[in-house]
Order: sequence, then structure tokens, then C-alpha cells
Amino acid sequence: MCPVRISLLSLVLASTSTVLLSTANNVPVPVFKSFPTTIKTSIHDTVLLPCYVENLGVNGIRWWKDERLLWDTSDEKVTPPDNIRVFPNQTLEVADLKDSDTGDYICQVVRPDPWNPINQVHAIEVMVPPNVKTVPESGELEVELGHEVIMGCIVTGVPTPVVSWSYKGKDMELINNRATLRFKATDRKMSGNYQCTATNGVGDSAAATIRLKILYRPEVGAERLWIHTAPGERAELSCTVFSDPESKVEWFHEDKAVDLGDGRIMAYREGEKHKLIIKRVTSADLGFFTCRATNLFGRGQQSVHLSGIANPAAFKRGPKQSSNHNYTLIWEVESYSAIIEYKLLFKKHQGSSEMTDWTEIIVPADSSSPGPIHSQSYTLWGLQESTVYEASVLSRNKFGWSRPSHIFRFATKGADLSVKEDDLQELQEQDEAKEQVLRDFIEKKIVNIEEADASPMYEGNSWTADNGFSSIHTFSWGLSSCLLAALVQLLH
Repeated sequence: MCPVRISLLSLVLASTSTVLLSTANNVPVPVFKSFPTTIKTSIHDTVLLPCYVENLGVNGIRWWKDERLLWDTSDEKVTPPDNIRVFPNQTLEVADLKDSDTGDYICQVVRPDPWNPINQVHAIEVMVPPNVKTVPESGELEVELGHEVIMGCIVTGVPTPVVSWSYKGKDMELINNRATLRFKATDRKMSGNYQCTATNGVGDSAAATIRLKILYRPEVGAERLWIHTAPGERAELSCTVFSDPESKVEWFHEDKAVDLGDGRIMAYREGEKHKLIIKRVTSADLGFFTCRATNLFGRGQQSVHLSGIANPAAFKRGPKQSSNHNYTLIWEVESYSAIIEYKLLFKKHQGSSEMTDWTEIIVPADSSSPGPIHSQSYTLWGLQESTVYEASVLSRNKFGWSRPSHIFRFATKGADLSVKEDDLQELQEQDEAKEQVLRDFIEKKIVNIEEADASPMYEGNSWTADNGFSSIHTFSWGLSSCLLAALVQLLH
């Protein structure tokens, strides 16, 4: 047989690893009997990578990690790292694995020229639990309100971790596997802790927190914008201040700084709430106090009105009444000063809020009421049967007229006062509109009424008033003081 044909046949059979033939010089061809392996393992484990070669002969063995030479049987100067050794059968051991040991490991049979080396590739994938570092590294981020927020986390681990975010302990939806967050600080309430969590199924999840501070000028508010008092009484005013950084808070009265030097007026703080205590109110204290807060980003303020005018009255629903044509209204008002008179307004219940629909009656106050809680009643006569009405009342003391009360709804016998749930919202909106019209009307008319001394004019059992209200209605001066006291007792 021709020598060339023998060589070709040798190459074909050697490639199938089933039959070994000689080259033309009768030298056996080295053949790997081990198989390529990919090993996924954990840190600190030990891995053995085989390199079984048949017909090795005088050929040498080299081990490589990626492009770094670890071992060479023909060069004793090549020494492997401390955690790597090679056994006599050429098996490579990698002990105490670290994440840096991940990579391709190549067992190479080195043959003399002109033959090329032959290789078998193994792989180690060291499974590393996730690790997270914040950006910024300090975990603290300050951004001015209205500016852009950029925060992130650097995530490592094998396999590559999946990233999720939470804000104040609640998952942030629609942010899938995103290492960087970018958004505009449109609201100071966006401040707080943002947590980046990395998970890859190896060990426990890793998390890191970024504390975002949104810097903004002071926002000042008050629970009560109007406070009733009287000379000689104690008064407490308060405002709530939110700001970052902290604000300097000052109190002003009619644009002049409040004097805290004599001890009659004190200012102190409870968290975000700033209070002003007036131990003994004088007439000069009545008016507008302003809570003013200032920081590096600007100023905010809120005014509070300290007034001797009575609080708005509150209607009380007394014992069930069953009359066809009359109804007794009962109300209470808080006023440190004596009530002089009341202005009672009533009309049939309907959607309209026009002032021309209201009937007005001036009711003298009960001079025997000591206060500060004043009770009053009034009986309306000549009402229509089975009809729903609504009423509002104002009070006047020596400081002036109060704001009107909330709308009070009542009915004569046979009418249904119940409200369907579906209609409740609409009814509330109607009441708010009517109350606003009342307030606007009173503010425009009350001065003219006082100057004109427009008291009621009596015409038999009828009453009219030439003061901007056009309706006429039958009236009565109401219950006796004894009956009123009994009704008030029932209410309490």
C-alpha cells in the first residue's frame, strides 16, 4: 500500500478516536481520553479538571487559564498559583475557589515540530453571591426640588444578578432589572430611602440603601386660620413648617415682629409644629399673626386671624318634631363675649343658591346665657306641610358678625330627610356652593346693614327687612328660656 494512503487513513481514524495508526514514522498519535467539562461551583470549593492522554509518549503537557500559563512539564521554572497543583496523571486541582478563578482551563499536548499542539478546554464558573454598592458611594443624595435625581447601584455576582428597587419598603413597579434610577424631583415627599436589591439564586440576596433628601424652600400651613378669643383670655396659635434644610421661624403681628421679651407671649416648637402662646390677650393683640419661615432656598408664610368675633354657630337636632306647619330650630355658638343678636336665614330646600331665595330674621340673644357656650332657639310658623327646608345662622357680639353656620336641613311632618348614597356627593357640593354664596353676600352686605341699622319691621304677624333680602315670612320669637334649657339638656 502507498505510504500517502496510509497517512490519510491514519488521520481519518484518529479523528474518530476508535483506531490508532502510526504516522509514516510509526509514531502513535496522542488522543484525549477525558472529556471537556464545565463545572459550576461555589466559593471555597475544590475542583479537579482531568487531562487523560493516550499515546502521550515524549510529548509535553501544559495547563493554561485563559491566556496565562499555569503548568509546563518541560519547564520547571513555571510554577502554578498557591491554590493550584497538577497530579502525575496531569489532572489539575483548583482549591479554595475564588470568583477570580472563573474562566477557561486548557489542557494542551505539546508536540514537536512540525506538529501543532492539541487542546482540550474545560471551564470553571464560580457561583458568587450577589454584592451591591451604591452610587453615590456614600448612600446619601441631596437634590433640589424640581431638579433631576440620578441614583444607582453597582451589582456583581455569578450568574449576573437581577436588580429590583423599593421605596420606603414598597416595591417600585415597572422598573425591571434597572441598575440606575433617573427621575425629576417634582414633590418633596419623594424624599426617603430607596433600596436596590440584587438576586441571582446563590446565597442570600444583597441590598443597599440610598437616602434621598429633596431640598426645598419652606412650606407653611395652619390647621386653624381663624381663632376666637377675647381680651383677658389665653390664646394659642400654631403653624406647621416643612423644609429642608431647617428653617428659621418667626412670628409677626400686623407685619411687626412679635415681642417675646416680657413673658406674656411665648413661642416654642413641637416637631414641625410651631406655636405662639398668648397668656393674656389684650385688644391690641386682635388681628392677623403671620408665621414666617426662611431657609437657603426661600421663604414661606401663613397668616392666622385672632379675632373676638364669635365662632360659627352649630345647629342641634332636638327631639323628633311632628308638626305640619312649624319647626323649632336650636343652635349653639361659642363666644367669650356676650351675643347681642342672631341673623337666621332659611328657605325651601332646592338646588338654587341665589340669595333672593332666603328669608332673614333677626333674633335677639338670650341675655341670661353666661357663655362661652350660648344656646338659642327659634320656632318657625306657617311652614308648608311635607316640605324640606334649610337654614343658616350668624351671631353678633361687640366685635361684629360671625361667619354663617353650615347649612342645616329640616322638614315638616310628612317630608323625607333621608339622602340616597348616590346623591350624597351632589348634595354636599350644593351645600358648599350655598355656604360660599352666603359668606360672600354677608361680607358685602354686613357693613351696610350695620350702618343702616336695618332691624326687622313688624307688620302684624308678618316681617320684612329692607336690607338686601327680598322674602317675607311669618315668624315667632321662639321658645321660652325654660323650654330651651330643657331641649339643650336633652341634646347633651
